[in-house]
Amino acid sequence: MTEAFDLAVIGAGQGGLPAAHMGARLGAKVALIEMHEVGGT
Repeated sequence: MTEAFDLAVIGAGQGGLPAAHMGARLGAKVALIEMHEVGGT
């Protein structure tokens, strides 16, 4: 199975999380990729 996304954000830190949120608010299908905890350090 293949998934299609409009936006892929790597890292859910101080920049990635708001970027993913804004993309979703604008109607994009967003993939948020985070290796550790959401929110960064």
